[in-house]
Amino acid sequence: MKPRHTRVDRLVTWAIALGALAFFMVPVAWIVLTSFKTQADVQTIPPKLVFTPTLDNYASILAQKQTDLAALAAKGYLAYKDFLPSYGNSLVVALVSTSLAVVLGGFAAYAFARLQFRGRQPMMLYILFTRMLPPLGLLIPTFMIYSNLKITDSIWSLSALYLSFNIAVVVWMMQGFIAEIPVDLEESAMVDGASRIGAMLRVTLPLVAPGLAATATLCLLLNWNEFLFALMLTSQHAKTAPVGAAEFSQSFKQVLWGSLSAAGVLITLPVIVFALLTQRHLVKGLTAGAVKQ
Repeated sequence: MKPRHTRVDRLVTWAIALGALAFFMVPVAWIVLTSFKTQADVQTIPPKLVFTPTLDNYASILAQKQTDLAALAAKGYLAYKDFLPSYGNSLVVALVSTSLAVVLGGFAAYAFARLQFRGRQPMMLYILFTRMLPPLGLLIPTFMIYSNLKITDSIWSLSALYLSFNIAVVVWMMQGFIAEIPVDLEESAMVDGASRIGAMLRVTLPLVAPGLAATATLCLLLNWNEFLFALMLTSQHAKTAPVGAAEFSQSFKQVLWGSLSAAGVLITLPVIVFALLTQRHLVKGLTAGAVKQ
């Protein structure tokens, strides 16, 4: 029989965990419910918890064909045709910048973790300092450079900017994960005939997969949620989903909470899907080093 204080501690722990979960999940659940409500149901006071769900809010932000737009207008829904292209821009920018940051930053982190060279420590500190700069301090110089080079409103130039932001994150996170892998494993592979790159790809990379998943998820979150630079450096062709959602709330005389909630749900979906796909490695990566044997 377990001691009474052990059961009480477990109950308290579960109560705190469930309370925290409810605190963070109630706003998310509210947005999801609102996305399936009509404008009349959204404005009802007290709020309706039992209602007839509708997909018209999603249709109003995803519809591109004139026939669909006309059908929505007949129902009293206002369409925002720019959200779907901006959503596609966000997917391209986030995936491209995250992939390049993980690859380039991973190689740099390996060099810092395994190689001893002159200026190694100052270079690591310099990379860290780039993340300490406030974004507002970089906004005006970045805008002037992009304007003079005439590369504003481009998903590729925006991807390059996000890549420069994430390199420091990848280097510092992956350097710690790689340093925890015994170098003897790589040396054994090189004794068997593998090159350094081969030993890194075949031995070290599978062992740091959890850290790589955690790093990639963090970079994806930073890229997907970035708003300030996307707002200033894009106008029509390259604006991202957060910018599109912000413009959507300002495009009509009234705030269409149902459609805006549907946009919020769609914006959160890619990150949730990516986190679920990398969940097994992500948990290991976030807890790596937390317990010492």
